[in-house]
Amino acid sequence: MSNGSPQPVADRFRFKTAHDLRSKAEELGVALPFNDDVGALLQPVTVAGRVVPNRIAAQPMEGCDGELTGAPGDLTRRRYLRFARGGSGLIWFEATSVLAEARANPRQLLLTRDTLPIFRDLVDEARAAARNRFGPAHTPYLVVQLTHSGRFSKTAPPGQRKVASANPFLDREPMPVWTDADLERVRDALVAAARLAAEAGFDAVDIKACHGYLLHELLGAHTRTNSRYGGAFEHRSRLLVETVAAVRASVPGLAVAVRMNATDGVPHPYGFGMAADGSASIDLSEPRRLARVLVAAGCSWLNVTAGIPSYVPHLGRPFDRPVTGAAAPPEHPLVGVVRLLNLAHAMQREAGDVPVVATGLSWLRQFWPHVGAALITGGMASFAGLGRGMFAYPDAPADLMTHGKLEQTKCCISCSRCTELMRFGSTAGCAVRDHPLYSGLHRETMVARCAGG
Repeated sequence: MSNGSPQPVADRFRFKTAHDLRSKAEELGVALPFNDDVGALLQPVTVAGRVVPNRIAAQPMEGCDGELTGAPGDLTRRRYLRFARGGSGLIWFEATSVLAEARANPRQLLLTRDTLPIFRDLVDEARAAARNRFGPAHTPYLVVQLTHSGRFSKTAPPGQRKVASANPFLDREPMPVWTDADLERVRDALVAAARLAAEAGFDAVDIKACHGYLLHELLGAHTRTNSRYGGAFEHRSRLLVETVAAVRASVPGLAVAVRMNATDGVPHPYGFGMAADGSASIDLSEPRRLARVLVAAGCSWLNVTAGIPSYVPHLGRPFDRPVTGAAAPPEHPLVGVVRLLNLAHAMQREAGDVPVVATGLSWLRQFWPHVGAALITGGMASFAGLGRGMFAYPDAPADLMTHGKLEQTKCCISCSRCTELMRFGSTAGCAVRDHPLYSGLHRETMVARCAGG
């Protein structure tokens, strides 16, 4: 990734009509699914014994705005109540650490016995907010993402940040390696946090296995030796599968999900879902296998993503404008969008009746509902997931219910400012649409960064 000034992409989003967008996809040689009718997004579906009121998911996007204790803060509460009032049928709460030393930033959420009451209040408030706007039949399905940040832990004591195995593409310096006993303690912490999540009233927990964090890190630990958790696929996937099975056994009334990387862009033998020849080519043989194994272990949901934000950000988050100081994407963003949709489709084929949440739709602006509906009617995925798009436009589902379309002037413009807020130490939100709150925070953050060199 370049440290120089960002370069403009060759072709930004300039599509005024659906025809313009579809013509560009054809020119690029990518198959963009598209339905004129968006009604499929608004149909209820039963998952793990619960009716989900529609097929639109607010994805787990960190706000970095919890209290230092790990409890949800005022801005956290504001965000999830906006999602609930906005009509999303599936609300996937952001990465929530299971250990104090495993947080990716000091304000990452942390689920403990002490913070449990505040999580419970937020869950109750979110459901009440949705019912108050849409009536008693509309109760959003709530998932909380449980995580250990692994090599990206910022709250680990000095010298205690560890890795699953050395990775020359991600590590600037050698770090200690987790022992098997260490990893088993992490598994136990995840299971304990799942019990707390059930007490808080969540419908499901997500055992996070994406974006370079610990359980995803292990999936690429080909060079980890003399371990139950490295080397062959069965060993690299063991901690994740053990955790899913243990949560199902320990909290049988709680559904289990996994947000998984289908590929990460890190060359073999240091990455997952990559060709064995060490090239940049994707190989989905192991991710497909993982999807089947997770379903067999008791997963009720899969949520499919790709990439590692600090290494190949465009792979999981197609954008027009990169984060300040980073390189422009090496491809047209529409190519990345379609790749993500195809990855979700590949995992949905393996998952069978278990629903898959697709991602990468935010870049499509006002046209994402047409693509999301096509995913569902075509059997490519079961839910359309929006991350940045929900930061910008939490009322998008409600507008679809009322008007059958979105307002272009409310949509995410894939400008990366929400990521800049997080990367440069502030709280994340939409600096373009959610003003003056986040536009002011972004301005202050960038001024402070420039002043600090």
